[in-house]
Amino acid sequence: MNLIVELKELLGGDISVKAASLVGEKEDKVKLAIEALVPTIIGGIMKRATNEAGATTLMNAIQKGGHDGTILSDISSVVQDRESFAKVVEKGHSLVSMLLPDKKSSIATLISQFAGVRNSSATSLLAFVMPVVIGRLGKVASSQNADKSTLANTVLELKSYLLGETPENLQVKMIDVLGLATFMSQELKPVQFASGAPLRSPGVPAPIAPKISDDKDKLVTYSSKNYEPEDEERQPLPKWVFPASIIALVVAVGAYFLVNYDWQSTFSSSPDQVDSTQVEQVTGAEIDTTALPKDTAVAKVDSSNSAAEVKLTAVSLPNGQTIETLPGSFVERFTKYVADTASRPAQVFTLENVAFEGNTATLVTGGEKNVQDLAKIMTAFPKVQVKITSHTDNTGDTLQNKKLSLKRAFAVRNMLVTNGISAIRIDFDGKGPFVPLASNTTEEGKAKNRRIEVKVVKK
Repeated sequence: MNLIVELKELLGGDISVKAASLVGEKEDKVKLAIEALVPTIIGGIMKRATNEAGATTLMNAIQKGGHDGTILSDISSVVQDRESFAKVVEKGHSLVSMLLPDKKSSIATLISQFAGVRNSSATSLLAFVMPVVIGRLGKVASSQNADKSTLANTVLELKSYLLGETPENLQVKMIDVLGLATFMSQELKPVQFASGAPLRSPGVPAPIAPKISDDKDKLVTYSSKNYEPEDEERQPLPKWVFPASIIALVVAVGAYFLVNYDWQSTFSSSPDQVDSTQVEQVTGAEIDTTALPKDTAVAKVDSSNSAAEVKLTAVSLPNGQTIETLPGSFVERFTKYVADTASRPAQVFTLENVAFEGNTATLVTGGEKNVQDLAKIMTAFPKVQVKITSHTDNTGDTLQNKKLSLKRAFAVRNMLVTNGISAIRIDFDGKGPFVPLASNTTEEGKAKNRRIEVKVVKK
């Protein structure tokens, strides 16, 4: 159930046109703002729903505010005049303050810059869209008689749709503003919260609250008895313990530094080398942090000599399909593994010959072949679930590499979905440069570190 698409359609068309008139902005800009606001609001609520306090707040907002979905059928009347619009916006401001208390200003700024509307207009549109989103969630809660755990899981299930329904040039900024980087990289697991009633052991009566006396002259007194054991006098620590601890800590830190510091790169650097982050600050140019160097690009088979040099092998799938591939390739190894009923999940494979254009999540031409082959294998083995993980080398800004790797993993996931694989069967993650296979001091090592991995979660 993709509520994001449903809400976009509800708020699009004539509704966005009338909303544009009410906030005094151009129709195309307001339409763009609303299309960005729906996934942004969902993303913020999604993050809150991962913990019990946030799920409780969401449920209270729905129940105490009477958000049962009525606004969905009355949405046309909301934008009929300024008075009706203002009433909903006022409620929306309260909801934003309750559910996204520290994000209101940053979301408004994000939408303002993205859609090209005034900050005040973005704030009003945020407050307008919020009750509609909560109303839709309230309708789900009401129809399912949901508790906070069920409601939270309904929201969390939208994770697989979130980035796909967010404009591509907004994705990274939205993840930053909402603090979703860690959340998006984690596997989706159902949450279960305890009931609100306090737990007591069977047969143990609840404690009786003491009665408060109305007699103002009677004062409450407290016992002065010492409940510390009288026969066990506390001994102070020896004077040498503290300085010895400091010395041990200093030695440990020094040893860790000596063992882990990259001495080779320190002494091998030449004066001609320039830090890429410094270049970026000085010139304002965007440094290509993850593009494959020309001499380490994806290997391609020379078609004129391939017949003589390489003999392809046919991999047969249970559904009758056959994939032509190189002996010992990812396709051959992966198929053999998932077909082996004795093998256990958690095996990780590197998806070969998959590379991206510099600083983008766009596959280099030819890279889609192995992704399509993976989709064919998953189609033939419908129980298989995988996790796609993208890695980069350590060139450039670490945070940007982390974000880029997440987008690339999502791009591979989307290609699998496009080829008929259910999104429920695919999780994704972006590790950036944090899990290298080889040293980043050489181009060969960097080429190995730039990779897409496929982990079998279930088979």
